[in-house]
Amino acid sequence: MPQEITLILVRSVILVVVCLTAFAYLTYLERRVLSWFQWRVGPNRVGPWGLFQPIADGVKAILKQELIPRRADKVLYLIAPVISFSAAFTMFALMPVGERVFLTDLPIAVLVFLGLSSLAAYGVILAGWSSQNRYSFIGALRSIAQVISYELGLGLALLVPVMIVGSLKISAIGNIYRAETWHPLYLLVLLPAGALFLISAMAETARIPFDLPECESELVTGFHTEYSSLKYAMFPMGEYMGMSAMCAIAVHFFLGGYLLPSIGGVDLTNWVGLIVGNPNAVWGPQEGYWTVLSLSALGLSTTLTFIAKTLLLILFFMWIRATEPRFRYDQLMRFGWKVLLPAGLVLVFLAALLVVVIDVPEGGAKLAEVVANVPR
Repeated sequence: MPQEITLILVRSVILVVVCLTAFAYLTYLERRVLSWFQWRVGPNRVGPWGLFQPIADGVKAILKQELIPRRADKVLYLIAPVISFSAAFTMFALMPVGERVFLTDLPIAVLVFLGLSSLAAYGVILAGWSSQNRYSFIGALRSIAQVISYELGLGLALLVPVMIVGSLKISAIGNIYRAETWHPLYLLVLLPAGALFLISAMAETARIPFDLPECESELVTGFHTEYSSLKYAMFPMGEYMGMSAMCAIAVHFFLGGYLLPSIGGVDLTNWVGLIVGNPNAVWGPQEGYWTVLSLSALGLSTTLTFIAKTLLLILFFMWIRATEPRFRYDQLMRFGWKVLLPAGLVLVFLAALLVVVIDVPEGGAKLAEVVANVPR
């Protein structure tokens, strides 16, 4: 029992350090990517290649003056950024990042993930309302409508691999391409479901072209107009953490998780073990209490693979921001309700149909019999 507690504490500390560092350098990466796309210089003054720019930004945010509007609801005003950041941050606790490298592996992790993704919007709503600022309040109202509209498409897209695998565990869904129930025909619904999920995830995290809740050309900066210093910084932290969590869940649901395919009969998943010539290699304490700190070749391989896949999706989100214009609000709502929602319902229906035909014994014959007996 003490060893399990130590393992959880060590991994929790690593999660906090990695996520906060990743947030800082995701801002640097995005500014660099945008500069490459738009023929600009990007951060290049603070440190070599501008690598210390995130540190300078963090120090500046800490030293900025703390301001609270006189008419604001102070309790909700202070709680709002904490909710927004904490909900996005907690989603990473559900993510298996490698073979036996995870903080927790809940049997209902998908439901918890969806709940946390919706909870982050409450921080936005409370921030807009508690500020007692009209621009902030309009941004909050936009956020409510947007989350409701695109949460439906997001949930329907995730439902497709859940139906195929028959589990709500993220680790089980990550093994979808190696599951006993797998059939190549499932790609007919998985590929469009993956596209549907990525579009809905951009809207859920208010990324361009779906950033209407904080549209600076119309609402100053939207729901966080009245925030400053670290309170303000927690909103972009929540946005980047939410984007990273959405990319991580997409890797598990649609890109095979932390696994790699086999080529020529060689399983590439444990590529570190193949490089060092020992698939069972383990680094760190081999016996005793501190074995919780050891890492196997398989664990290192799968963790690095998962990080690489997630980073590729994050770069895709940044690419979209650099190249796509912002929607009008009527276009945003029409696209969510009239395009994504019907598409999600059709994909769920087709996934159910494929599951019946492929997985259920004599399912195809039974389905044909049911169709033949439908009254004309």
